[in-house]
Amino acid sequence: MNGSVRTFKGRRKTQIVDQIRADQAKLPKPERYKIGDILKAIGLKKATYHDERKRISNRDDKYASVKEKIIEITNSGKYRGRLTYGYRRVQTELVKLNIHLADTVVRHLMSELNVQVNLYNRHK
Repeated sequence: MNGSVRTFKGRRKTQIVDQIRADQAKLPKPERYKIGDILKAIGLKKATYHDERKRISNRDDKYASVKEKIIEITNSGKYRGRLTYGYRRVQTELVKLNIHLADTVVRHLMSELNVQVNLYNRHK
């Protein structure tokens, strides 16, 4: 770990707090650190801690079906084995399927799936 714990984001801090609590579970209750003291020392709000714990426990991928559609769309647009559909084309195809997403979400999902365009138009 480089740097101070205070520079970490909420999810990482939540994981650290959970690890501290798990390590101290074997100790008698009077010897354990209080959750409020740990959060104060690490620089994390109580509400943020509980929100992140909820997000960590619910790891369902809400874009699972959309990712399948993106893969189908990009594979249908292959030319000579290369991907030719960029995020704009994919987004318009998704709209035709009545799936409305922001362009940044489509770009993020495409980069997650590693289906970026690898055939470029070269002007000579």
